[in-house]
Amino acid sequence: MAGLLLRRSRPWLLSSIRSRAPSPITFAVYRSISTTPSLPYAARRGGNRSKVSRAYRQGDVQSMEPTMTMLIPQTLVAPPLWRYPRQPKKFFQMLWLHIKARYSALWAILSMKVMSQPTPFISRPLFKFHRAAAIPTAKALHIQMSEAMALGDKETLRSICTPELFQTLAATIDARPRGIRAEWELVRYTSTWLYPRVADWRTGYQPLPNGDMKVLKQIVVSIASVQRIARYDDTKGGIKVPGSERVRKMVEHIVLQAGVDKITYEGEPWKIWGTLPETTYEEYAAELENFQAIMADQSGK
Repeated sequence: MAGLLLRRSRPWLLSSIRSRAPSPITFAVYRSISTTPSLPYAARRGGNRSKVSRAYRQGDVQSMEPTMTMLIPQTLVAPPLWRYPRQPKKFFQMLWLHIKARYSALWAILSMKVMSQPTPFISRPLFKFHRAAAIPTAKALHIQMSEAMALGDKETLRSICTPELFQTLAATIDARPRGIRAEWELVRYTSTWLYPRVADWRTGYQPLPNGDMKVLKQIVVSIASVQRIARYDDTKGGIKVPGSERVRKMVEHIVLQAGVDKITYEGEPWKIWGTLPETTYEEYAAELENFQAIMADQSGK
């Protein structure tokens, strides 16, 4: 039975190829440009997707950067039903994809629990996801990341972000004009009847350049809030840069990842992978098609 569960969870042995984004409001203002929204999902995912797709299709995992951290396949931030496609066929296809994604995620977690049992089906699983604790953790890390970006605190960012996201944020801090500092404030949480909530949670494996596999757990927490950002010019006595203050109401889908020890099944501290927008039917169908092509290439070798 344990072998069956492992085979059924095989799709998670490949990591996803979507690229990440930091919180859109903080990333935009700290680039000293404007508070424009983050790029849409389809535009943001291109770089890493093509690079890693080629690596997998060529069977050359060593060509991947050691610090590259990717999304677990089939991660889905589903829109609410009223934003599903209006065409009946696509509506029910999206609903079916949503149900399948939830089933596959639960099956992968169950597989991990079974494999973590010292004596299969008798002893208690060593692996624990700690799903409930992830929501307050996501809120705390979201605040820490935003404040650290405002202060230019790279050490905090290094400790709470995955390596690739940290490199992006550190480069953003280094690119700031001299004398310009930022200020970020969480004004309040909104839509508390619906948020924060778990949009997706799953386990998986990420291939490493040495041929080994890293065990991961991942959760996407959706947070609705009002945030204020502003910039100040210390070369002019710390005055507020005209037009730099923005107050925005937004919903962010924050992706947290943590490594899992393959012996003890103890999880490492959660780190921020980035944020994702809601996934549309067309985007998710295209990702599944790409994923299935990669799996077909792998199974044919």
